[in-house]
Amino acid sequence: MELRDAFAAAGLALALTSAPAAAQTASDDVKCLLAANLFVKAEKDPGKHQVAVLSSYYYLGRVDARLSGAQLSAALKAQAPTITAENAGPTMTSCAKRVQGSAMAIQTLGKSLTAPK
Repeated sequence: MELRDAFAAAGLALALTSAPAAAQTASDDVKCLLAANLFVKAEKDPGKHQVAVLSSYYYLGRVDARLSGAQLSAALKAQAPTITAENAGPTMTSCAKRVQGSAMAIQTLGKSLTAPK
């Protein structure tokens, strides 16, 4: 499955809207990484599992670019208790919306770069 198709499946699987991604702090990114990893392990639905996998990679890249190893370790320890059974689903949905918004922005940019002149 191509990355483009996977993001399309993610949008269908979660019935997400294409709201623009809001600015996120490193703590927000860490929380999303934790939620995505939780859903990678627990999600049985193939489409939703794929969304979790893609989100996990996306947020890993974001935190890797922003935090040192020690900072990431501290942030993971600080954010882990904030992911609960009650908020894991809504957190994952919110995080996946941001991933989808970023993917759509990149697709739009790609189309503009390859459009005939």
